[in-house]
Amino acid sequence: MASMEIQVGRPASSSTRFESTPRPILIAIPFYKNEALVGSVVESLIACAADLNEIGAEAVFYNDSPDYAPLAAALDAILPHAEAAFPCRIVVNPVNLGFVKTMNRAIAEAVARRFDLLLLNSDTIVTPGALVEMVRVAALDPMIGFVNPRSNNATLTTLPVPVALLEQAPEGGRAAYAALASRLPEFSYAPTAVGFCMLIRWAILAEFGGFDEIYGHGYNEENDLVMRAGRCGYRVALANRAFVWHESEISFSCAGVTKSDWEPINRAILDARYPEYNGFTSAYFDAPETHAEALLGMLTPDRAGRLDLAFDFSTFAPIHNGTYQAGRQLLEAAAQAWGDRFTLHVLCSEEVYDFHGYAAIGVPRRDPHGPERFAAIFRVGQPYDWNTLQRLFMKGAVVGIYMLDTISIDCTQLTSPTLFNLWQFALSHVDLMVALSRQTGEQLNRRFRIPESVVQVRSLLSLNVADYCLGDVAARKDGLPTTLLVLGNHFAHKYTAPTANALAAAFPDRSIIALGLTKPKQPIASEPLAPQGLGPAENLTGLAVGKVSDADLARFYAEADAIIFPSHYEGFGIPVLNALAARRPLYVRRLPVFEELWEAQARNPNIHFYETTDDLIRQLQQIAAWDARVPIPAQDNGADRSAREIRAGLEAALARIDYRRVVDRIRAVQFPGQIAPQGVDSRPTPDGPAAFAARFLAVRVERIARRLFELPVLFAGVRLVARAIRSVVRLLRGARPRKQW
Repeated sequence: MASMEIQVGRPASSSTRFESTPRPILIAIPFYKNEALVGSVVESLIACAADLNEIGAEAVFYNDSPDYAPLAAALDAILPHAEAAFPCRIVVNPVNLGFVKTMNRAIAEAVARRFDLLLLNSDTIVTPGALVEMVRVAALDPMIGFVNPRSNNATLTTLPVPVALLEQAPEGGRAAYAALASRLPEFSYAPTAVGFCMLIRWAILAEFGGFDEIYGHGYNEENDLVMRAGRCGYRVALANRAFVWHESEISFSCAGVTKSDWEPINRAILDARYPEYNGFTSAYFDAPETHAEALLGMLTPDRAGRLDLAFDFSTFAPIHNGTYQAGRQLLEAAAQAWGDRFTLHVLCSEEVYDFHGYAAIGVPRRDPHGPERFAAIFRVGQPYDWNTLQRLFMKGAVVGIYMLDTISIDCTQLTSPTLFNLWQFALSHVDLMVALSRQTGEQLNRRFRIPESVVQVRSLLSLNVADYCLGDVAARKDGLPTTLLVLGNHFAHKYTAPTANALAAAFPDRSIIALGLTKPKQPIASEPLAPQGLGPAENLTGLAVGKVSDADLARFYAEADAIIFPSHYEGFGIPVLNALAARRPLYVRRLPVFEELWEAQARNPNIHFYETTDDLIRQLQQIAAWDARVPIPAQDNGADRSAREIRAGLEAALARIDYRRVVDRIRAVQFPGQIAPQGVDSRPTPDGPAAFAARFLAVRVERIARRLFELPVLFAGVRLVARAIRSVVRLLRGARPRKQW
């Protein structure tokens, strides 16, 4: 009876080898003139002598310029030192053969001796441990046929760290690599290999042959071999814990062979043979794993030890409200205290940047749709659209959201299954969730499934009343009618209109001002009053807000005998602190969030609670006077305290960042767009020469456009042109005669 294995839980360790006896390695290094390269590459191998002996390596130095004496002299001079460290020898070509033919000599020897082959350019510097790690990775999967190390300058193997950190010295590259390597998996699959340092298993060479000499002087010969084997399922692996420095295009620079001359010619040959090559490689550069590597690379500090952090205000508008006030408060506090750790940026439109005066804080603006990536991105306010989430997850290695409240989920006229799903998706994939109050934090956890991997922080805004002063605190002028100021807006949960209407009816001799609403210009007596509309009472005035200045708001507060904030639902309650700063008695509904503020204000006696509107009316029969005996709240409770709490959450999220989590969330936002066309049109993809040509052209254009738009200058220029066109279109539309209704 055949045996059957049932496995529960995690698979066996990926470090299990499929070969019991690894093959020895033949290291082939071609040289053409440029004798200055001999010392650096050979000395790096000497420094790795223990590694070479461990993997059973033998090095062959190929002299492909036999008539060039300086190279021969350099090789002869260093050979005794190399021979003392590891097995090696010099092979002199009878004539100049070029790279492809020279490496085919090495391939033939490796096949004959049943050695694995390591091709190593002469403009490389090998790091200790790199070759051992490459050999180990090759043995992790029987379908790994090729292995590359990571590098500073070798196309798809290049370390995804900011270019500025890859100094023009091997030490700089190694330092940048060391900061990133531990965050990556031990290896990654790649669509093709890069020949600068390429380990090829013997079976591949023995079965599929060496380099096709149709590629002449080189470029794409390794891609041809990889694709040849790839059609049988053999893969390329990047050994992410191995690092080899590469100067690039230096090895054969003296031969007059340039990439610009030969790459297009040889690429045409490759594309004709393997039409799948372009799509395969393009998909790699847009894969979640590749994007994740680039984001994790942003976790490499700059020379001053700082990381780039962006505040996402991308959906802010040029008006005043509590959300935007919270954002500015945090931005200002962070700008003053986070400079030792972060370089700050703010994502918003130019109009918003100017309206809210962010330039005065000293934080530069970045276009929300720009190409920049950040170590961390922190959004102030809940997300309300899919594009916002896509931007967050594609631009930040660590993503945090300041969830201000759950009002949009709970109020029946505001919510929808789509919004609930959007928030659940967001809270399942972010690294940090900051709740604006205890009530908000508890509600979020009751309504949503938040993974343990999410760092949760409760951080009230500044509790320093002075931060909420809208202007000079003025004594109320004599001679003014008794005035009740009702705060709110048009949203039903604010309960502004019902409260103001009830107060106007209960106190006809008092002036009632509803801040946040306006009365209908021509009320029709025969029509019923809208549920959230202001009534026609003469003592009732409505005032719109949003673009009202702080000075005007301060005047309204100063002229009020009492301030009423009748909201049924709040995440924090900035008007509470505005009223206290204006030194006016405040009446609020008894809500947990207001009780939390009351406790934080040392139970300020000027905060008066009521249960219902009738209860409010009874209390306002005799308006409470301002009680100057205000207890002193706890110290160190301003915006800097909130900024410290949020920074601590960011630091905790940075410490827990996980490659797989970043990959999963990028795939989660990419995948719907990739399958959407199939959901709209289930017809099979057209086939044939025309369809293939169209797909080929589309992929090419997309790849070129993506790379071009990564250039900030070009991206900004195209956006300016687009805005100009949009402005012209709007003007043209505005000039058309409009229908009269």
